[in-house]
Amino acid sequence: MNMVAATHPRVRVEIVFDFVCPWCAIGIDRLVSTLSRRNDVHIEWQWRSFLLNPTFPPEGMSLESYLRIKQGDDTRIARLLHLIEKQAREFDTAIHFDRICKVPATLNAHRLLTWASARGDATSLVLGLFEAFFRRGEDIGDPVVLAHTAERHGFDPQLVLQLLAGQTLSGTVLSEQSLHQRNGINGVPSIIIAGMALTGVHDSPVIDRLLDVALQATYRNGIPQFSSTLRRGADHS
Repeated sequence: MNMVAATHPRVRVEIVFDFVCPWCAIGIDRLVSTLSRRNDVHIEWQWRSFLLNPTFPPEGMSLESYLRIKQGDDTRIARLLHLIEKQAREFDTAIHFDRICKVPATLNAHRLLTWASARGDATSLVLGLFEAFFRRGEDIGDPVVLAHTAERHGFDPQLVLQLLAGQTLSGTVLSEQSLHQRNGINGVPSIIIAGMALTGVHDSPVIDRLLDVALQATYRNGIPQFSSTLRRGADHS
């Protein structure tokens, strides 16, 4: 008697995000946690670059200056930081703004991710870079910091330093940024599952429902568009 092992459907999950977006850190942590518990599908992660601050200087900007430009007065800044840290706790993660001195330019981080993704699943690297920035306050625009983080997630730090010493993959990242904008993506995180899009931070039941709808649509050989009201996300301006 021949036994054929059951195979799970493969589902591509694309995430458009930036490393300095706190809503991305919260939402992606919950997304990965939720989908990692799904034993009925095989998830293929695809990480898509989006630069919230495409005109940033390479050295970045102090967090204080950045927040004043974006939010203005101290009251609004304090309210925003409290809201983000509170929602992070509600989603069983952590963000520590008191440990962050500056907001880095993220082109180098996205170049690293593009390079790493070509070599395998880079999901742990994404989560590691969020942890480095939002929980330890490290400068993830610094090639040395990026190399050390990459090493902790299985990549050769010397190859990373060689990559970041030049401009390799800069054009790829910037072209991807332009493509997202032409496709109408102006808020992150944006999650696309089998052609259906969801923007913002969402809890596990919403993520599970999106995946289930995507699976049903795939089996029907027709993939409709799925949208949801933005809960929390970062807008590009």
